[in-house]
Amino acid sequence: MSAEKIVKETKVTIGVSLLVSMALFITWFIFEIAEFSFTNNKALLALSLIPFSTAIASSLKLMKIKKNPKVIVSETDERLVAEKNEADAKALKLLQGVLFLSYLGYTFIIPEDTFKSIGWWITLGILLLSLFTPLMFRHITKET
Repeated sequence: MSAEKIVKETKVTIGVSLLVSMALFITWFIFEIAEFSFTNNKALLALSLIPFSTAIASSLKLMKIKKNPKVIVSETDERLVAEKNEADAKALKLLQGVLFLSYLGYTFIIPEDTFKSIGWWITLGILLLSLFTPLMFRHITKET
């Protein structure tokens, strides 16, 4: 992958992320000013932080590439890609453990919410998704 292509892709990611973040932030601001309650308006503010953090991470990546263009080699070197994949797998396992513990904690600390609360179902759904998604992706990639 060429340096120009990576820089262009990173700039597009920054632009789109900032655009989405600003749209969510402006929507929150309008709802607060108009005292219109679609849902909890703070949720829009919290959601605007996700693409904003993506833009910040992409900006740091772009600054790193501009500072040292040889960094791009790390994205194409097979050994470094394998190390990155291994780190990603360990992070996924850690997050699965945290999700499992939060699911068990929710179930045992607040047993009356089991099968009734939307929070319990969301926690269970995310846990199951995190467990089965890698298997589905492996199956899909083997077919192609």
